This record gives sequence, C-alpha cells and structure tokens, in this order.
Amino acid sequence: MLSARRNVPRAAPLAVVLGLVAFGAQGNEMAVVPASLWRQAAAGQEVDCLVVMRPGSAPEASGQAAGSETSLLARLESGGARVTGRFEHLPIVRLRLPGRLLDDLAKDPQVVGVSPIRVARALRKEGKALMKVGSVQARGFRGEGIGIAVLDTGVDYGHSELSPGGTGPGFKTVKLFDAIDNDQDPRDRQGHGTSVAGIAAGSEGGVAPRATVVAVRVLDKDGEGSSEQILAGVDAVLGSLQAGNPYNIRVLNMSLGGYGDDWPPGSGTCDAIDPAFAVAFDALAQAGVLTVVASGNGGCSTGVSWPACMSSVLAVGAVYDDEICMDPVPMPFGCQSTRISFGESQCMKDGCTQNTKADRITCYTDSGSKLGVWAPSHCAKAPKMGGGYEDCFGGTSAAAPYASGVAALLAEAYPRHLPAALRAALEQTGNPRLDARNNLTRNRVDALAAFDFLATYCTPPATPSGVRADPSGLCGDRTSTYSWDVVEGADRYLVQRSTAPDFTAASEVATTSSSIPLSHAAATPGTLHLRVRAERTCGSLSAWSPEVSVPYDPECGRQVRRRLSRQP
Repeated sequence: MLSARRNVPRAAPLAVVLGLVAFGAQGNEMAVVPASLWRQAAAGQEVDCLVVMRPGSAPEASGQAAGSETSLLARLESGGARVTGRFEHLPIVRLRLPGRLLDDLAKDPQVVGVSPIRVARALRKEGKALMKVGSVQARGFRGEGIGIAVLDTGVDYGHSELSPGGTGPGFKTVKLFDAIDNDQDPRDRQGHGTSVAGIAAGSEGGVAPRATVVAVRVLDKDGEGSSEQILAGVDAVLGSLQAGNPYNIRVLNMSLGGYGDDWPPGSGTCDAIDPAFAVAFDALAQAGVLTVVASGNGGCSTGVSWPACMSSVLAVGAVYDDEICMDPVPMPFGCQSTRISFGESQCMKDGCTQNTKADRITCYTDSGSKLGVWAPSHCAKAPKMGGGYEDCFGGTSAAAPYASGVAALLAEAYPRHLPAALRAALEQTGNPRLDARNNLTRNRVDALAAFDFLATYCTPPATPSGVRADPSGLCGDRTSTYSWDVVEGADRYLVQRSTAPDFTAASEVATTSSSIPLSHAAATPGTLHLRVRAERTCGSLSAWSPEVSVPYDPECGRQVRRRLSRQP
C-alpha cells in the first residue's frame, strides 16, 4: 500500500527496496554473473544464488541430478558447495557455494543463468466505473469459472467477500500454498494480499466477483519475501496447471516489486539480468496464464520496477479513479483541497505532491517503455484482513488487481483466447494517457473496449477434424501415425496424449505439421488416448478435437487363447 499525507511530503513505505542484480547467458558462453555476487566472492564470502540450468539437465525435486549436471554438482559439492533448494516444475536450483567456486559455476555449459537471492516487499467503486466494468458485467460476465492466482501476503479467506476458503471445487478462495511457512494454509497475516484479492475478485465489490481466488502466500507478516519464495509460489501454480488446472487459473497477480544497483530502474525489459524469473514467467505464459504485475511506486519515469520489467508480464501503472477530497469542510463549502502528497521513494527524494483528478496519472507511479497499461488506484475501498474495509487502498498494488480482474472477465467471455490476445486487448484499447514526465503514452484500461476488441481480434481457428491413427493399434516397438486435416489459419497444433480417458497427467507436443509419429512403451496392455487443437500465434486456440483411442500391447502377434468345453 502507498501512504499519503495532506500537503506535507513525508517518508512512507512505498515500493520494495529490492537488491535486484542478476544476469543472463546464452549458448556455451560464460554466464555473466551479477556484480554483487562477484564482490561477495572476492571478499571470501559464501555466495547464495539461484542457478538456472539448461532445459533437461536440472535435477529432480526429490532426487539426484542427472547427466552432466551430476558431475557439475559433484565437483562443486566436493569443494564445499551445497544445494539448498529445488523446484519441481522449474529448471532452477538454489546453491550456496564458496566464492572461489563461482568462476567454475559461471563457466559450466549447463548453466544458463544465475540470479541473486533478493528480498521483496508488498507495494501497496471507485475504479470499476472508470474502466466501464459494469458494462461488461451487464452482458453476463463476472469471472465465473476463472481462477486468479494472487501471490502476495496471503488471503483472509474468512472475510465475507473472500469466503469460504478451502481446497477443491466450490470454494471462493482456494488455499493453494504458503511459501513462507511451507504448508497449504496461505492465510494472510499482514493484510496487503486480502485487499489485492478483494479488488480483483471480491464477491461483492470485486471487478470479477464470481472468479475464484487462488491464494499463494509469498510475503511474510512484514510484507517481505525472498525471490526464492516467490519462485516457490510460481512453482506451486505451475504444479496446479500441470495437474489439469482444476481451478482454471488464467490470470496471476503480483502486487510486489523493487529496485537494485543493476535496475534503478532502467529502460526496456530486464530478462537478461534475471534469468530465473524470465524462465518462470515464460512457463506461466506457455501454460496459458497472463501475469499482471504492479509497475512500482518509486516515482520513476525511466522504467518500471522488478519484476514488472520482465518481458512476458503486463506491467500496470496507476491513475486516480476520481477526485479525492483531502480537506473536507461542512456544506455548503464542500471540499477545500484535493491536493495529496506522498513520501520519498526510489526516484523521489523529496516525495511528490499533486491535485487529484479522475484519470490523472499518479506522481508516484513508475513509468517507462516497459509499462503496459494504466489502471485506477486511489482510493479503493477494499476488503480488510480481519473483516471490514480499507477506506483508501492505493498504489500500483491496487492498479494491478484492477487490471487482473478485467483480464478474468475477458478470459470468461473469450475462453479460447490466450494470454497474448488478452494482453493485446488491454494494451491496444482504452483511454490514452500521456505521462508528461517522459512523454510516454499508454492506454488506461477500459473493460468494454477490450471486450469489443476481442470479438474480432485473433479469431480462434476451427476444431481439427478427420483425426485418425494409422494403423489404429500399437504393439512392441512398432509405430503409428496420428494425423488430422489441415486447419485453415492455424499456425501450429498442440497434441495431447494420455493413458487416462480424462487426460489427467497428459503430455503435450507442439507441431506445425498435420501429423506426428506415434509410439508407446509399456509393460502391460492398455489404451492410449489422443486429441489435438489448433493454435494461432496471435493468441487463440480451437476446441479439442474428438478423442482417438489407440490400443497397445507390449507384444506383437499375441493370440488370445480360449478354453473350450464340450457340451453334453
């Protein structure tokens, strides 16, 4: 939350103070290690970092590393290094190693990138009218069946707008994971996440009141958390997606962020300086989730904070939702002043002061080329931890869930549109607002305009037809061909295969061809289930094709023997 004081510049807890220094490496070149880690190594200190491994070489979450990484970790461990953390769905390892081994780590071809461990803090009907949310809700869309993952301080699932809380279908708030206490009870102990979740999906006043809140606690009771804990939260969401996405998570909100020596912030994107988060956010996008991140409250005009600066996320800056009376007086005089002041932050040594007005860009919001959209912020009436409401929840922490809620409405209305299309609808429509600090123009979110945009943008391709397998059965090491008729306008196809008829634990492969070779290895006879859907790169999918069932047998030429009995 961002604190405000009437007419008096004053220090306030604004955007996170985050030690953001990282790097990226490609191919077999030496990884570019962040300067902060080299300084630790040079001082003889132990280095604590997140290591991104080349795909296919990362260790299993509960087992030993495989292949060439075995020798890498064995070599480092013999010198005193320790693996202290792993992720089940991300090719990332947390490693503590003596500084003298940092050079060996950076030179290993299996290492894609290294990121330091950072500390993050929370950034902290009103906006709905400004964004014309009511017009979309009036058409029957309220977020029904859509999951919004909220990675924050947790959620008070006892609040009337966010209850009941539990696991499985039918709960308003799904208790997915707590990366702070490492359990499955992400109850809020600070308050920030409850207000964020309420803006996006509160059952009475939320933008998407029928959406499901998927709670993931990554910040503690002081609103702080490490980059590893945030990645653990992302990993838990990826696990739910790979388990069949039972909560239909289509949007993920992060109202947190910060700055560092290598990102003060800067212009453009920051993927190269933080490969761990680049991998994580790319995985979410590939899984069909739009990640929405607060741009930051540092008053910076040269760029947005981390992790809003990552290329695959939608960075959201803040505008006022209305004129705010900061000095009310008895009628008939009304309001004496609408002037508001904010304390110092990353790019505001003396804070900032301005008159409030609907759609005016807030003086504290971070802005720059990576910014995606503006959304309303001050002053949101939002659910409060323990019951009741915050009277003025603001900052880009509030702007992000406003945008997330609109994204959930769009996902319900257009279920076959992917994150790229949802993002395009939000960024390419709305009310253009010029930031006089840097002459940058971005659109303020307009739910109705985005809704109308998707009616004709990136029309989903037709469902593949003529699906078949030839031959129609498999045995031993023999192969078959799974094919379908070419779909006009499709850029590629996604094929799922599973041994379960409901496609749980399915594997998926993408192809630009209208057929794929098919083989299967199993010790016992069974049935392989296949289906395919078409995709357009602009961001839309067809429905799944009819299923094709392919029986298989580990032995070829097996004959069924029948016991015959003589009839009297």
